[in-house]
Amino acid sequence: MIEESNNYDDDTLVELVDEDGNTLKFEHLMTFEYKGEWYIALAPADEAAEAENDDEGEEIAIYHIVGDEDNEELETIEDDELLDEVFAEFCNQYEDFEDADEAAELDGGEE
Repeated sequence: MIEESNNYDDDTLVELVDEDGNTLKFEHLMTFEYKGEWYIALAPADEAAEAENDDEGEEIAIYHIVGDEDNEELETIEDDELLDEVFAEFCNQYEDFEDADEAAELDGGEE
């Protein structure tokens, strides 16, 4: 089950409930398509906040989104080769997203 809240430093906080009923909080980084399939990249909310204050970066969790919009589920990616491919695609798309965001900020600052 996926529940979203927009209260996390202007970013989206996603709460996932695991098989044991534990609620885990993540920062939604990006939802993206790769080879006709949809994936979501998340960072643990507490680690994402800490990573902003250091140079070590943050842990990224990538899941495969299955089902329709009304009944989405997240599946772990068991195939290491596919996971490497999907992570590389995430890095490429996220870098483009960040570059576009920075460019928009620069354009807005020059007006």
